[in-house]
Amino acid sequence: MSKAALATITGMAVVTYATRASGLWLGDRLKLGPRLDALLVGLPGVILVSLVAPAMVAAGLPGLAGGVGAVLTALWRRGNIVLPMVVGVGIVGVLRMLT
Repeated sequence: MSKAALATITGMAVVTYATRASGLWLGDRLKLGPRLDALLVGLPGVILVSLVAPAMVAAGLPGLAGGVGAVLTALWRRGNIVLPMVVGVGIVGVLRMLT
């Protein structure tokens, strides 16, 4: 391994650790307001949607219908994560077989 590669890997490790450690350090010292707390609670869902939405749009009508079915199922059965996934994948599968 070259010295440049070793220095690059070490630098990336230090930056990654510093980012995580500073987040923990700041999290212990900052007082969160109700708005920021609500934003942080909803952040995982937003990140998931931002990762899944482009694939749904790229899949066309079956993908969009599966996404809508999954969202409606999730709203109907709150707290259940498996059922909306099964419904969404099922809708996409059926629509792909029909077209």
